[in-house]
Amino acid sequence: MVPVLGITTQIVQEAKWYKHIAGLGFDAVEINRRNSKLHFNLYFLEKVKRYLEGFELSIHSGTAGIFQPYPSFTKANLAVLSAELDVCRFLEAPQLVFHLNDGILSREDKRRLKEVLLYATDLGVDMLYESNSTLVADYAYDILESFPELGYVLDLGHLNNGCGRGELGCEIDVFLREVRSRVVYVHASNNSGQHDEHNGLEEGTLDWRHVLDMLDFSIIMKIILEVRSLEMVETSRAALMHYLKLKLGSDQDNMLTMLNYRG
Repeated sequence: MVPVLGITTQIVQEAKWYKHIAGLGFDAVEINRRNSKLHFNLYFLEKVKRYLEGFELSIHSGTAGIFQPYPSFTKANLAVLSAELDVCRFLEAPQLVFHLNDGILSREDKRRLKEVLLYATDLGVDMLYESNSTLVADYAYDILESFPELGYVLDLGHLNNGCGRGELGCEIDVFLREVRSRVVYVHASNNSGQHDEHNGLEEGTLDWRHVLDMLDFSIIMKIILEVRSLEMVETSRAALMHYLKLKLGSDQDNMLTMLNYRG
């Protein structure tokens, strides 16, 4: 399998972001609900769907810290997750990327999350778990062990932060060997190892090529560029395409096709 190379809507600053997606040069798009308006409104969603017809979509949840001390807050967050799954179904986006709280979830919180996962299964949507901005290995291990049906989103910047800030809890290679069989989706950016800066791949301290070398590309569906400027998009795309061409042994024409690149 050759992963599809895509872009996050975070890169688009305009309020009507969906009108600008075609100009980015990618067929795969991750809609980030934290940054891009994606209302729970059928009329609005129908308009978005018209603009994004033909794109390979995924959605990044707008929730953060789902489980809260106030039960009403937790209930609302879980309802948002369920509504986002309905949006995925409506927009024909097969993946929903989501975060959880830092720390180990309680048994009750896991039970409530399981209900949402079952709903996702009923809708035919894959929920993909992504660690928070400073990756802690034990938190990821616990979720992946508790929910064997979950795919894992490896965020390169979050991994670098966990290592750089001394909170990962192990060597990067140890962590990657543990989660390798679950990594089906990658967020690609780089940073200083201290903050989630969303720099281009060549603008940080992470040896991203070594990280990708340790992954199983036969199961990775998408690599989404999560950088903060169009210049970083271009340099990171070029670096990734060169890397994949060497790693996967494909000629440039085939890479352009398999990566769904709109030249």
